Amino acid sequence: MSHKKVRFEYYQVVFRKNYDDENVRDRLFDLLVWMDQANRKSLEGRTFDYRQEQARLETTYWDPELGFYFLHFVRLRETNIPSTARATAQVEPLELEDDEFIGEEVSALYDETNHVLMLQRNKFSLGPEGIEEYLNLIWDTEEDKIHLRPICPPNVFELARRSTEYRKINFRFADLSNINPDQTRNRFRSPIGNVFSSFERYRGINAQVTITVGNTKNSLDEQTVNDKLTDIEENAELFSRAEIARRADDDTRVELIDLFAHKAHDFGTFRMERRETLAHEAIAEQMWKIYSANEDCRNRQRDINEYLRS
Repeated sequence: MSHKKVRFEYYQVVFRKNYDDENVRDRLFDLLVWMDQANRKSLEGRTFDYRQEQARLETTYWDPELGFYFLHFVRLRETNIPSTARATAQVEPLELEDDEFIGEEVSALYDETNHVLMLQRNKFSLGPEGIEEYLNLIWDTEEDKIHLRPICPPNVFELARRSTEYRKINFRFADLSNINPDQTRNRFRSPIGNVFSSFERYRGINAQVTITVGNTKNSLDEQTVNDKLTDIEENAELFSRAEIARRADDDTRVELIDLFAHKAHDFGTFRMERRETLAHEAIAEQMWKIYSANEDCRNRQRDINEYLRS
């Protein structure tokens, strides 16, 4: 028996008129109207070409027990098809009929009170850009364009500092060829200044550093990590990437925060039975447990609302 870790991200569903200029704020989009329009179409009617393949909405519905709307999308893949094998026979290509595909699924929870879409990430299926494109294909109007705007914490560095445990920090320097190491080293509070200056001897252009506690239950030194966070925040132009794995408190999971492009997100872990796929219903229930104020002590629904108000 194995386990699968699934990432969920949060987006607000908005739209813009074709005549809106950049000073006009996004307008909130009522996805329930879109769902009603999509449900009037047959499976074939809501299947569209997507990057040399096809994509469609399998179903969308209100779950009275969980108290949220759910959507189930699928990418119909017909390239890079796997093979099958038997214990007593050689491997054979998996042959699909003309109307058969490999279904790559993705699920979403929709909270109509704040127009929030909690979206499962599956690298083989539709990503947020693909879902956004699909929403507009169903909507099919030249006047409006639907957008999925990532929901982000208002101050990611303060969020990172409010942690009880630091498991890993990973950062990548920007182009080092245009930086004077002697002048730059003095700008750092953390020990990374010494590491930074040593890169000059390699005459490299880019460098990436990962510091971790490994498989132990220890934490990186809190003061040193906080100094490093200050270094990155005050010298952002020197870094092209920065991530930190931290635990907000003793009762929460370890969370990976992207300090430059941090989207509000969570992870769910699923037990995978042999010869079974990860069902949409199982994902929907896990999303509810993470997001619902009734189940999760973190109350992600409340957190997301606070992020939106900020």
